[in-house]
Amino acid sequence: MRALIVSTICLTGLLAVSCSNRKDQASAPIKSDVLVSSTESWDGERVSYPQGKAEMTLIRAVFPPGAKTPIHTHPQPGVVYVEKGWIKCTLTESGKAREFRRGEAFVASTGDTQHACENIGNEDAVVFVAWAGVEGVPLKQPVKTE
Repeated sequence: MRALIVSTICLTGLLAVSCSNRKDQASAPIKSDVLVSSTESWDGERVSYPQGKAEMTLIRAVFPPGAKTPIHTHPQPGVVYVEKGWIKCTLTESGKAREFRRGEAFVASTGDTQHACENIGNEDAVVFVAWAGVEGVPLKQPVKTE
């Protein structure tokens, strides 16, 4: 019963303290770093939220070397973390581009900003993308090219 109470306190409290049922066990404090915080995407667009029922999504994407996304847009805001590799994101209309490497995070392009991202490294690029979207709205809208 004591273990259940201690576990419940640990899970519901989410405090940066030791949650051990052994008094002789020391624990280091939890460390956290803000990886990205911005009101704009990497290309300068202001972040805005669509109307509707909120839906959070976390995606892990693996880009093999040379892989490139089709040209697309994102109707809702998201943040990206590059866990491994090297990617380059390019705006279709202006050609503005930016490269992101392992350990970097950024706010994704949003709204009608057409872009594509590609792995420009020699190994798989692994990225995590967290979207603050709306239920029923696709995370990515492909752009029809002629």
